[in-house]
Amino acid sequence: MEEISIGLLESGKPFLWVVRLPEDGDDRQFDVELRRRLGGTGQGMVVPWCSQVEVLSRPSTGCFLTHCGWNSTSESMAMGVPMVCFPKWTDQTTNAKLVEDVWKVGVRVKVNEDGVLEGGELKKCLEEVMEGKRGEEIRKNARKWRGLAREAAAEGGSSYLNIKAFVEEVRDVLSFLT
Repeated sequence: MEEISIGLLESGKPFLWVVRLPEDGDDRQFDVELRRRLGGTGQGMVVPWCSQVEVLSRPSTGCFLTHCGWNSTSESMAMGVPMVCFPKWTDQTTNAKLVEDVWKVGVRVKVNEDGVLEGGELKKCLEEVMEGKRGEEIRKNARKWRGLAREAAAEGGSSYLNIKAFVEEVRDVLSFLT
């Protein structure tokens, strides 16, 4: 948490950081001093929850630091938001590879030998996605995938037709059972 905060602050970019409190309410993992320091800069905001889709749909959202779970990945792509990928386990590593190497809509952070994302690495990745020639290519690809997602979800698109067919099939099965 400390290293992520360093990377966010050193990037100089405005940020929204969602830090969920543990169910027992003990927020020692993200202490009050660190929260105060982050919020006190005016550069960022730390909140316990937000609507991810609403944030990703805002034109001012320039990048998404994500663990690359499938929902987060697909929501980011549907909204055309480039990603900095910080996968931890299971499908997240595969999704991060797709984001960086196949769809080319983000970059994957490198962690140190202890598995920690260092602040300087996060700063570098944020700059890579949001600035320069590679950043422009990543943002261009993100816009392309956003267009393809909207096309698929629109009436007559592949996702629209597949969901419609699924609903009809469920309806047929239910009517057969009754």
